[in-house]
Amino acid sequence: MLRILKFVFKAVSLILLILLAVFIFSYFTGYKVYRNVSYGDGEQNVMDVYLPNEANLRDNNGCVLFIHGGSWSGGDKWEEEARCRLLASRGYMAVSMNYTLISDENADVYTVFAVLDEIDAALSTAVSFAAERGIAIDQAATSGYSAGAHLAMLYAYSRADSAPVEIKFTSSMAGPADISPAVWGNDLAARIGTILSGEEITVEMLGDDAVKELLVSISPVSYITCDSVPTAIIQGGNDTTVSPANADSLIKHLSENSVAYDYVHLKDSDHSLLQNPILHLSYYNLLLDYCDAYFD
Repeated sequence: MLRILKFVFKAVSLILLILLAVFIFSYFTGYKVYRNVSYGDGEQNVMDVYLPNEANLRDNNGCVLFIHGGSWSGGDKWEEEARCRLLASRGYMAVSMNYTLISDENADVYTVFAVLDEIDAALSTAVSFAAERGIAIDQAATSGYSAGAHLAMLYAYSRADSAPVEIKFTSSMAGPADISPAVWGNDLAARIGTILSGEEITVEMLGDDAVKELLVSISPVSYITCDSVPTAIIQGGNDTTVSPANADSLIKHLSENSVAYDYVHLKDSDHSLLQNPILHLSYYNLLLDYCDAYFD
């Protein structure tokens, strides 16, 4: 048994060293990084753009827009850098955006729908930014972690028809998919609903039809139809921040509408998704597979 464990340890160590070498190599070659490209007038309306050198050799290219997490109130675009570099090293344009975060100063006017407008602007700017450098972008995808995954899904399901570029797929890392009391409990559903809708919601109001409609409007699963885009999902089985019930609801709605999806379930992982490292790495391969499969 000890010999087997030593062999497994050496094999895993070798795999990790190879992945590290590939990452270091791709860090310095194959693409250019443009920092803090402005896509709007707001202080947080900036994004980092990762442009592959080979993109101008093709007639059309795909772009993946990454959206960071942070409970809609924190976080930064640099958190998505490793994923952006991975895709750029494989020839796909990647963008990591900052967006307006809720704070004490803007809580009375903040809504998730304004952030969706910022995603519109970020995608439009990404297309024009690439075009200025002789690169044609005619398709895109959205991806995010935690709150960013909520935004990525909500945009892809609710605004695919009006997006400035065709949305081909979306992906969610531990994303809130269903903002309902059944998934979150009364207290958290009311709190998240207040944050995202800009309307004061109390537990006592959750039975009101108008409040129910409001929670539906900020829930990505509510917009899933048979025409929705394919979805890649990764979720920790021990996540107490974003319950696995979100992934369950997401899969249920995707299945009922015959929408293609792939699910990486990390049985032992919490919200960080770090407790199952090999399976976690498989999600990166899944992202690349989606780019290969769904970008023309």
